[in-house]
Amino acid sequence: MYRLCKTEQSAQRQRQLEEGLLSAMKTKRYEEITISDLCGQMEIPRKSFYRYFSSKDGALYALIDHTLLDFVTNVIFLRKPQPDDSFGMKAVLDYWKLQEPLLEALTKNRKESLLFERSIICCTQDAYLLAPYLAKAGHSTEPEVMVFCINGILSAIMIWYRSGYAKSTEEMAQILRKLLIGPIVSPK
Repeated sequence: MYRLCKTEQSAQRQRQLEEGLLSAMKTKRYEEITISDLCGQMEIPRKSFYRYFSSKDGALYALIDHTLLDFVTNVIFLRKPQPDDSFGMKAVLDYWKLQEPLLEALTKNRKESLLFERSIICCTQDAYLLAPYLAKAGHSTEPEVMVFCINGILSAIMIWYRSGYAKSTEEMAQILRKLLIGPIVSPK
């Protein structure tokens, strides 16, 4: 897996290695990337890589987990909704649009399922991070509910990304808002 860093300098170095992997995934298939490639690209010894990650998969998991953690802490909790985005869905969409290089690399390498897998881990192991947001939205903070909500949002975002962002941000914000606050099935 990967190491949880204790210092800011160590965390920055780890993120640089993760970004190096993302960069490599833009030009090579994931299966073709070696740790030697990454270390050579970044001009670091292999032992530096292993200081942070146990494997290439560990680096990919860390990249996804850190993106999800950044999303939860900086978009869901810290960003204050704008008057025209009272539920914060435009901020969610703007964030994930900025993550297009990651979405593209995961899609190109058929690793999109890792985004969902890692989000489930985030929701179940780090449930305390998501609980206040869901409670404010009127949802239960049970892990099952959090997994449903976060994976519903990610699923909608992946469909939006694959469509080339065919719908406007405003249209998608309304869809996501309905996902979180509306009934799942309309009464007959």
